[in-house]
Amino acid sequence: MSTISLLNSIIGPVMRGPSSSHSAAPYFIGKTVRQLSLCDGDKIVNVEVAFDPEGSLAQVYTSQGSDEGFAAGLLGEEITSPNYRQTLRNLRNGKPFTLAINIRKLDVNTHPNRVEIVVTVEDSEGTLRWDRFEGLSVGGGMFKLDRFNSFTIDVAGSDYVLLLECGDNSPHQQLTANKQVQTRICAGSQNNRQLIEIKSSSPISIQHAELRDLIEQSWKVRSCAPVQFPVHDEAPLFASSKALIQQASKGYSLADLALSLEAKRLGLTNPQTRKAFADRYHVMMDSVQAGLALTDQSSNMKFLKPSAKQVGAANPVEIIGSPFLQDALSASLAVMDANANRGVVVAAPTAGSSGIVPGTLHSLRQQGVDPERIIDTLQVTALVGAVFAEHGSFAAETGGCSVETGASSAMIAAGLVHLFGGTAQQAFNAASLCLMNTLGLVCDPVGGEVEIPCHARNIAGIAHAQSSAVASLSGFDAVLPFDEMVVSTQKVGEQMHPDLRCTARGGCAATPTACTMCG
Repeated sequence: MSTISLLNSIIGPVMRGPSSSHSAAPYFIGKTVRQLSLCDGDKIVNVEVAFDPEGSLAQVYTSQGSDEGFAAGLLGEEITSPNYRQTLRNLRNGKPFTLAINIRKLDVNTHPNRVEIVVTVEDSEGTLRWDRFEGLSVGGGMFKLDRFNSFTIDVAGSDYVLLLECGDNSPHQQLTANKQVQTRICAGSQNNRQLIEIKSSSPISIQHAELRDLIEQSWKVRSCAPVQFPVHDEAPLFASSKALIQQASKGYSLADLALSLEAKRLGLTNPQTRKAFADRYHVMMDSVQAGLALTDQSSNMKFLKPSAKQVGAANPVEIIGSPFLQDALSASLAVMDANANRGVVVAAPTAGSSGIVPGTLHSLRQQGVDPERIIDTLQVTALVGAVFAEHGSFAAETGGCSVETGASSAMIAAGLVHLFGGTAQQAFNAASLCLMNTLGLVCDPVGGEVEIPCHARNIAGIAHAQSSAVASLSGFDAVLPFDEMVVSTQKVGEQMHPDLRCTARGGCAATPTACTMCG
């Protein structure tokens, strides 16, 4: 089953921090763990977050804001809260509880972004208990909690969830008849108890007679709400470019398909979904302005100085320059500057590639393109990204930068083709060209910071998307289908040496200058 959503997973989440895998997902994991740990009258006393020394998080959790994300999530702060960045400092001072981050061998280490979280909780009677969660960031801000104590769970932040700890013989079969609610007994056992997991895309009413009876038989009831838009339809809606091209040939535009499919996914009306896309567009434009407002004095970047305003104000380069390209480059850098300073940005599809889509859209706005057409472009951009996600991951830890800036360039290239009258086939053709030209692109952030070469990669992504769109609109044929290029991108990423997949140990990060800069 698929929970990929255009707004949750592709042009989202709205987040802080330089990495969707290492900043947004830790925040969502922390927020979900907090909800599941706290029952009536409970309070958190201490939290240990642990990474395996061979994993990616162990290498970059401070430089990419994972520690801040876990802290803010565990405290329940909102992304847009002005207190977001203060939470880590508060927890280091034991307010309102202590947080320890340790690097140690994990019992299960099947993914470079795996994490173990042990929460010490004091109940209303002063008794301590220890809740142990295991999970992973899977790319683009998406995550999964797959173990709780000795039980296997399936919590991904897109459902309302109840976890009921009850006796081995507690009945639950009567709940399975309700199609709106998924119920299962989780694998595992502990002290003659079983864990029943109940999930729904809508708030779960405990007034349901059978559910009320089951809750009354439970020793402990844990719950969590979705941390993004709840997913109502888990059918594979974005399975392949071929299927979408066929739909478009029947008279449906890619923008309309994106809107209707996302509305179905989220259980919203088309106007509600359209407004959500418009809201996401406005967050992107706000992030451009936030980046343009940065100065050398207000920026906290480690290696770079804010350069977006300088690029935007420069005289266009004769012959090879253009106002559209220059505006897009400036806006893209503005978003990346804001991102590196822990400002609010939209992962599109990742934080490391978050400048490419809004940079292009901002330049379209500067050139006078109607805002409604720009939002259509954003919908197509997201739809192409969803097809990519159906076949693989946006995690640079498993695929390198080709699944970040490569995917982002492919997405917006398709959006540009649609905007300027191209067919669905031409849109996916442009996207395929982008993947061809970024195949095997490594992820090699200097010092673990999302500055060098990430800003440069976003610059390249802007030009790459534009040239691919122009080539496709002009009749150049990529020949190799987008779906096949997505699969190949994933396979090549898996073949890369681990040092080339977001560990800051290879590529640009290993050059003599980079090593000197990092001391």
